[in-house]
Amino acid sequence: MSFHQWSFTSTAPPEFIGLENYLYLFGWEPFYTSLKATTLFAGTTLLQLIVALTAALLVNSVGRFKNVISSSFLIPYTLPPVATGTIWLYLLNPNVGPIFKFLTNQGILDSPIYWSVQSDTALMAVIGITSWTFWPFMFLIILASLESIPEEYYESARMYGAGLVAQFLHITLPNLKTAILLSISIRMVWNLTKVSQIYQLTSGGPGYSTSILAVFLYRFANDQGQFGLAFAVGVILLIITLAFTLIFIRSFENSRGDDA
Repeated sequence: MSFHQWSFTSTAPPEFIGLENYLYLFGWEPFYTSLKATTLFAGTTLLQLIVALTAALLVNSVGRFKNVISSSFLIPYTLPPVATGTIWLYLLNPNVGPIFKFLTNQGILDSPIYWSVQSDTALMAVIGITSWTFWPFMFLIILASLESIPEEYYESARMYGAGLVAQFLHITLPNLKTAILLSISIRMVWNLTKVSQIYQLTSGGPGYSTSILAVFLYRFANDQGQFGLAFAVGVILLIITLAFTLIFIRSFENSRGDDA
C-alpha cells in the first residue's frame, strides 16, 4: 500500500504510483523535522536510564522504607498515559496551572511560557513528561537485577580495599549489563512507536516539531486520510525499529555470552 495513492476521503480505488510516496517524503522538509524529533525522543532512553540507575542504586542502599520508596517511584508508570497527560496539561497550563503561577509569583518568570506554541519548548515538555511517565519501567528491571547480586561479592571487594567507585565499576555494572541492555531495547522501541501521549499533549505540533514518525504516520492516516503516505512512513519506521532491535539483540546475546 505504500506504493499506492490511497485517500480515505476519495471513493476511487488505490492507484499504483511506485515510489512517489517515498520521493515525496524524502523531498519534504517536515519529514526531516519528524526524523529529528524521533532521534531526540528515542535518545531520551539514555536520560531515563541514568535516572532509573541512580534511583535503583539509592533505593538498594536504603534499609528501612525500601518498599515504600520503590512503590512511590512506580506511581507515574502505573497511571494510564492519558491520565498522566491530562494532569500535566493542567500543571503546565500558562493561565491556570500552578507551576507557572508559582514561578511568576516568586519573580522567577516575568510571564508564563506558552510552551505548546513554541517548537523547542513543546519538544522539551513532551520529552520531560514522557520520561517522567516511563522511567520507572527501567528502574524496576534494574532494581530487580541489582538485588540479585550476591552480597559476598561486595564483602570480598571491601576486604581487598576496593572503594565504592571500584565496586560499582567492577561488580555492580558488569552484573547489571544484561538488565540495562534489555531495558534500553524495550524502551527504545516504545519511544519509537509512542503516539497517544504525544498526540494528547501537542497533536504533533506546533507544525511537525513533536511529530515523531509514529505520530507523523497517525496524522497522515487519521487527520488527512492519506493512507498511502501513512503506509510509507510506517515502512520507514519499521526499518528503523528493526535496525535498533537487531543491534540490541546482538548486544544482548554478546552480554549473555560474556556472563556465561
